[in-house]
Amino acid sequence: MKRISNIGIHIPTNDDNYINLDSLSSLSETDIAIISPDLALTSYSTYEGYSDNGKYEGKTLYNKDSSSRIIDHTKHWKAEILHFIENGGTLFVVLCRKTDFYIYTGTQSFSGTGRNQKTTNHVTPHSNYKYLPFSSFEFHSASGTTVYPNSSLVAELHKNCKDYFSFETYIKSDKITDTTFTTKNKDRILGASIALKKGFIVFLPYIDFRVNTLTKYNSKTNKTTWNAEGVKIGKLFLNSLAQIDKVLKQEQDKTPKPNWLAQNIFELSESALTEKKIAKLSEEILKKQKEIVKLEGVLEEQESLKDLLFETGKPLEKAVIKALTILGYSAENYDDGELELDQIILSPEGQRFIGECEGKESKDIDVSKFRQLLDGLNADFEKDSVEERASGLLFGNPQRLQAPNERSLSFTQKCQTGAKREQIGLVKTADLFDVCKYIVESKDKDFAKRCRDSISEQLGEIIRFPQLQ
Repeated sequence: MKRISNIGIHIPTNDDNYINLDSLSSLSETDIAIISPDLALTSYSTYEGYSDNGKYEGKTLYNKDSSSRIIDHTKHWKAEILHFIENGGTLFVVLCRKTDFYIYTGTQSFSGTGRNQKTTNHVTPHSNYKYLPFSSFEFHSASGTTVYPNSSLVAELHKNCKDYFSFETYIKSDKITDTTFTTKNKDRILGASIALKKGFIVFLPYIDFRVNTLTKYNSKTNKTTWNAEGVKIGKLFLNSLAQIDKVLKQEQDKTPKPNWLAQNIFELSESALTEKKIAKLSEEILKKQKEIVKLEGVLEEQESLKDLLFETGKPLEKAVIKALTILGYSAENYDDGELELDQIILSPEGQRFIGECEGKESKDIDVSKFRQLLDGLNADFEKDSVEERASGLLFGNPQRLQAPNERSLSFTQKCQTGAKREQIGLVKTADLFDVCKYIVESKDKDFAKRCRDSISEQLGEIIRFPQLQ
């Protein structure tokens, strides 16, 4: 049975093989190692004597003794881990939170002379990920609660332990070819497997077994131990890692096929038929993938109308233009280098509007965007090519991250007063979504005309569209 050692991380049922990160322990008797460079379980200190002077430029500064030990332990684990992997070991790295801090270098500089002489102890930045010998990898902070498996290699591990995975750090490297865990959008690598000489490195998302559901507290002994569920999960976790190690080693033991095997003399008739079937299916898959990509583009365009409900900025501007087009207007962004407007809008009836959009997370649409629209209307009217002042429309999306039926905010009273004075229409984009959805699904052009009439007739107010039929 292979020996699994865990460095800097406690794993249920494997406490006998726990190794402190702040130690000079050897991995010579270890087959599989798990390391989490988490300094929370170390004895490093920021105290000098009885005072805590452990801050430098807003970050933790460890005292001189701890700094010296950190330097020694960093050198030790870099060398020990590299030796372990290069000689056939499999190292699992749990990507805990990245911690940047400062340590004393052990060097000094002096200024002044005699009694005025001043001694400066030099410090240098350090990180918990410097304990690892992977200079070609970048470790970046980002946190989240859900991780997504991206390889069959980790499918069983994720199935067994998904409730205890989260992420605190993601990795970047051009050496990564086999990604095992990602975020939902696959824009962050949370896990990967890499071969290094005779061994392997497997990065894992953060996993924490020190939770109430896996532990029990004994008030008499004042100790916390693993409960039955913790023991069960610990065994599943270790067995999953052992299985991953086995799969990696099996793949490694298989000799790569030599190039001369491609010669016709070695071709097997059954294999040739299977290869043709695979090629045909691959061609069909490629065709379907192209169709899917095309349909995804169509879906994205169709779904963009929903941006009226929750977006702000440019996405909201585009959604408003789409909605206005559905109502029968022509609408487009305008930017001539001097004047920039969210929308210039022209109705089939010949009425010209200028629109501005605003989305707010937890506030009413206020007068600041109203003033911006007013400035745009005036600047537009000053252009030689404009003979008649356009009407204004302010599209607002207040409380944009709440469901529309849960929203209570609108346009501020000051905004409504200004709109009445200047005859500017106030349009809630959630209301605009409802009528556009109906028009798209019913193809009711008469209803679209009634919506345009509502806008024209209610300038100076919050626009109320006709009731849906």
